[in-house]
Amino acid sequence: MKKRIIKIVFDITAAACIIVGVWWINYMVPHEWVNSSSLETNFQSAAAGPGPGDILTASEAWPSDTINDPLYPGIIMPDTLPALNPTPAVMKTTNVNKDTQDWHEKFPDKFTDMVISTEDSYTSPDISVRLTYHKNDSGILDVSASGKHKKYGTNVSYVLADIYIGDITCFRTAFAQDTYGIGYTEKLTDMSARMNSVLAVNGDSYSNNRHKNNGTIIRNGIIYREKQSDAETCVLNWDGTMDIYQPGQLDTQLLIDKGAYQSWIFGPSLLDENGKAKTDFLTWDYIRQSHPRTAIGYYEPGHYCILLADGRQDGSRGMFPEEMAAVFESLGCKAAYNLDGGHCSFMTMGTQVANNPYKPEHKIEDGIFITEGNI
Repeated sequence: MKKRIIKIVFDITAAACIIVGVWWINYMVPHEWVNSSSLETNFQSAAAGPGPGDILTASEAWPSDTINDPLYPGIIMPDTLPALNPTPAVMKTTNVNKDTQDWHEKFPDKFTDMVISTEDSYTSPDISVRLTYHKNDSGILDVSASGKHKKYGTNVSYVLADIYIGDITCFRTAFAQDTYGIGYTEKLTDMSARMNSVLAVNGDSYSNNRHKNNGTIIRNGIIYREKQSDAETCVLNWDGTMDIYQPGQLDTQLLIDKGAYQSWIFGPSLLDENGKAKTDFLTWDYIRQSHPRTAIGYYEPGHYCILLADGRQDGSRGMFPEEMAAVFESLGCKAAYNLDGGHCSFMTMGTQVANNPYKPEHKIEDGIFITEGNI
């Protein structure tokens, strides 16, 4: 009997070790894929020329020492790790279809000839960012999750960044450590310094979801992953417009032709097609609870906003999706989309932390950056 118990315990321990090992390799051990900086440099050269929508070859897009490596499916073993890009040897780019209207002329009172920077604002010939801070008592306790959020009370605080840009390339994204892959993380403050950003926030943690249909990832006009998704996808186009795609609607050629510039796969979307706050959201129960939040709003080409809600602390419990949706509707946004939240929610203005996170800074997988454009 004693031997049987020892054997059972040994089997359970071995199985647990295998599961933990697989998880560690898949999610924590860095799997190098594409160095995004060098890839974007090539695309910038292409975008400046007469033929946008170029295809970058393997020598341009792919580290030479990964060819024939079984960790990198799509070159030799496309079904080994199906959640990642199945055709990495050729990286597609989208058509650079910019808005025909000059945004400097469209928003003439938003930009300044010289850089003017304060603690909560920044203006230049191409950028205008202004932070405002908001706090209210919602009067609503979060009783979900067996009441574990009740201790945070009913107060809600958030920072809102109102953003005007003179060119779409002022709206940038970046991967942690300049690498598209699994297991690469970096502090937003370090990423912001590297990007020399005016404003920075966390992104969608693009590689968290590794199931078969884990979404299409487009960053700065380069398609890193082509997958369908059971979640909504937010796309910012080169012309400054924003589209929300429902599950099953994504078509790569359409995205290329229309000129998709950035895409995020997290959600849910917060406004309906008329700019009204939703009350029913395409997401799972955990996201429906109150949390620290990061979300992006769209007014019109060249004008955006980012909302970051603090949470899980005295003074701010976090926000429900419907509370964020109501804020975006009141602002007059035409579209709004929830990004990753919780410990990942973090904002910087220049070199300063702009929100009040409930824990020390967390390393993240990707970010959104307002910078002086360079394409």
